[in-house]
Amino acid sequence: MMPVIEIITLRAPQFAAIPRLAGLITLSTSLTSASLFKDKYNYAVALRVMHWLTKEQIDGGNLTTISGISTPGAISSESEGETSRSYAVSSSSGMGSFEDLKTTGFGKELFQLIRGCSFSPRTRIMVD
Repeated sequence: MMPVIEIITLRAPQFAAIPRLAGLITLSTSLTSASLFKDKYNYAVALRVMHWLTKEQIDGGNLTTISGISTPGAISSESEGETSRSYAVSSSSGMGSFEDLKTTGFGKELFQLIRGCSFSPRTRIMVD
């Protein structure tokens, strides 16, 4: 199994040298289920860290000293003069409690990994 730091270095080299990376990996490790992901555990941990760091960049963080300010949803419109932003929050994505993950590519990938690793009951008629 490839170490988390190597996955991050391969997938998002811009994050590999940030000083907080080890701490974020430790935090992600404590929040990620080894029993759910099994042999994909390190990949899930790395995706969560890359999702967080991407969100910080989107929200104005500089990855070394300033964490981005969390926003309530994806920006749906933005103006520059007299600054104006609107945020879109959708509950119809089918992601349920994983709504935050749809805000970055790494988050979407983590959500797909969660879906692929977990068993959900199915009926003959399933709408995805």
